[in-house]
Amino acid sequence: MIDERERRIKARAFELWQKEGSLDSRSLGHWLQAEREIDEEADESVAEDPTEAVGLAAAVNPH
Repeated sequence: MIDERERRIKARAFELWQKEGSLDSRSLGHWLQAEREIDEEADESVAEDPTEAVGLAAAVNPH
């Protein structure tokens, strides 16, 4: 099953692909750009709500 991050990257890469005229030769570039954009959005949301980062840390290391 596809996770939320990957779903968002896929959707953004598709938007970029369409915006640039649907050129197949740029699929990797679109994916990498979408990945950067989605990760930056996630970093910004954690900076705005630091309690979210604490919750993630606890989930990764429950001890």
